[in-house]
Amino acid sequence: MNFLKIDKYKELEKYIESFSQKKMNLVTLVSRAGLGKTYICENALIEFAPLILNSHVTPMRFYQLIYERTMEEANVLIMIDEAEIMFSNPKLVTMLKILCDSKEEKTIKYDTTSPLLKDYPSEFETRAKVILLLNKLNPEDPHIKAVMSRGHSINFNPSDIEVYKYLKTWAGDKEILDFIKVFSPFSKNLNLRSFVLAIESKNSNLDWRDEMIHNLDIDPRLFKIKELLEKYTDDIERIKKWEVSHGSRAMYYRFKKLYTSKTK
Repeated sequence: MNFLKIDKYKELEKYIESFSQKKMNLVTLVSRAGLGKTYICENALIEFAPLILNSHVTPMRFYQLIYERTMEEANVLIMIDEAEIMFSNPKLVTMLKILCDSKEEKTIKYDTTSPLLKDYPSEFETRAKVILLLNKLNPEDPHIKAVMSRGHSINFNPSDIEVYKYLKTWAGDKEILDFIKVFSPFSKNLNLRSFVLAIESKNSNLDWRDEMIHNLDIDPRLFKIKELLEKYTDDIERIKKWEVSHGSRAMYYRFKKLYTSKTK
């Protein structure tokens, strides 16, 4: 499965903007959770009154909502969050394949005897544009392959340093941002939720630093090195404090070298 690999927020925003202008029929955006793809898409699309769907919608409600919005706007923008969940429902998969077809005009059908659809036609035409947001996917799933082959498939995988740069554009707490700046080179798990959780902990007078170290999946000995370097002026005193609970002299120099190599 071929993806366009993007690692910069500004580049991602260009694709979302192009979709918002209805220049793209289908965009599939895959990234790990917490990088802000839902917020970015909602923020870019909101003025165009998109139909925003949760992946937990039932097939019947899916059909109803798309019909209702299509009657208002034939080429309505549709955003589906956590779309990977939909691929486990055969009825949703069938409609999704048609909705995401590369043809300009698609015919959506729903056969049922349910009285809940008595005021809806059994089929209708739509020129909807679709963006699918996924946190993960099974690239071997034939249904996923079939849908993704119809449009632009993006794998968004920014570095933690890039996530930090994006945080700086809107996050207001300098103390937490400075902390992230120091430790982001050691992490591969930084996401926007890490910052939000740190704010909540800080406002609750809890140890937000310890929680941040845990969320970033960073060895806490790096944080100890930072403390020792800031508190003491020579290695003799630092090593004395280090050996109390963090290991040998050799281990101290190992972590000091690791820390200083990425924070100078």
